[in-house]
Amino acid sequence: MYEQIILEESYATVLADSATPCIIVQLHSFANREQFKHMMNTGLEYFQTHTSPQQPWGWIADTRHMSAIHNDIQQWLAHDWNVRAYQAGLREMSIITSQNVLGQLATQQYAQLAVAQPEKYVLEPVYYPSLEEARQGVRKRTAASKAQE
Repeated sequence: MYEQIILEESYATVLADSATPCIIVQLHSFANREQFKHMMNTGLEYFQTHTSPQQPWGWIADTRHMSAIHNDIQQWLAHDWNVRAYQAGLREMSIITSQNVLGQLATQQYAQLAVAQPEKYVLEPVYYPSLEEARQGVRKRTAASKAQE
C-alpha cells in the first residue's frame, strides 16, 4: 500500500492512497470548524488534481474516533463541500462506522444530507466496519466506473 500523508494534525490525518486509489480522512479527535474545513478542503484539493474518468479516485471517511459534528459544519458539507466534491467526480462516500453514538449520529445526518438534493448532487453513503473493507469497496467502485467509460 502506498500512502502519502497530505495533512497530519493532532485531530486528523489525510492520506492519499494511490494503490486503491482514494483519499483517506482519519479523524483522531474533535476538530473545530476551521480545522474540519481545512481537513476536508485539503483532501478535496488533492482529489481534484488526481481523479479522472480514466482513473477515478474514491473517498474514505474513517470516523471510528469521531464525535459530534456541529450543525453549521453539516450544512457547509451539504451545500458547499459535497457540491464541489461531486463536481470533481466523487459519487460515493465510504464511511467507516464510528465507535461512539455521537459519531454515528453525525455520520447518519451527513448521509441524509448527502442524498437530500438529487437535483444538485448525490454522494451515495456506503458504510464499512474496517479500513481494509472500505478500500476493497472503493477498488470495486473505481473499477466499475472505469468499465463504464
